[in-house]
Amino acid sequence: MLKKYIYILTTLWVTSISAQTSATSPEFEAKAIGGKEQIDQVLQTQLTLPKTLLTGNFDTELTTFFDIDSAGKAVNIKVDGGTNNVLRNEIKRVFGFIKFNHTLRLPDESRPYFLMFKLSTDKYNKYFKQKNKFNLKKPLPADSSFIIYTKADKSPEFYKNGDEGLTEFILTTIEYPKLAIEKSVEGTVVVEFVVETNGYITGVTVKQPVGAGCTEEALRIIKLTKWQPAILNGKFVRYRTTYPFTFSLRNITKDNSSSNQFGQ
Repeated sequence: MLKKYIYILTTLWVTSISAQTSATSPEFEAKAIGGKEQIDQVLQTQLTLPKTLLTGNFDTELTTFFDIDSAGKAVNIKVDGGTNNVLRNEIKRVFGFIKFNHTLRLPDESRPYFLMFKLSTDKYNKYFKQKNKFNLKKPLPADSSFIIYTKADKSPEFYKNGDEGLTEFILTTIEYPKLAIEKSVEGTVVVEFVVETNGYITGVTVKQPVGAGCTEEALRIIKLTKWQPAILNGKFVRYRTTYPFTFSLRNITKDNSSSNQFGQ
């Protein structure tokens, strides 16, 4: 009887430990730099699927397992779930646009990180409709190396009328946060981002924040922008750049928009 009792306790203990350290336990979920919003931004602007897959009205959940190297990139990616190899390979490709934080601090832990994706025809069609509204002016071959440059033969520019168009877009879209007005908060938010070869942006981070909602407003605006990509050696390349948003109370109009020019 005692042996049986000990056996039951041991079984329960092992089961409990296994549940706590399962492959998809929360502590092993990968944390992208920029959070889930960054992952959503990448999926919305970079995920590409063939029409033949979309006609099947797919609805699937994929679980990916991977390691993270010293640069924050996903390596040794394994995809579980789904039966379509095109979709599985595309998910692996999309990882090239995302960087992750190292969150596991267990020296003897050999389990990989994981990340789940829920994809469907309806969700993807929303992404596709958004991308279909924007076409590059001068299509060129795209560099596929995933290298991010900071110098090129031609830097990226706003897709509509360059710097002047970007300034006009910001001035007509931005709203000075009410909290910042109430607390008399001013300053310059500097955001960094990567202009991708299809003209959309990823990797948005804040280099210099300003409180009272100014940082959030700058992030909202920059994520709406579209660009003519940088060009290097006759190809579109990924390009990292920054942009400053200056919030000044002296230039607030009655409709809460800004009448001053934002820095370059």
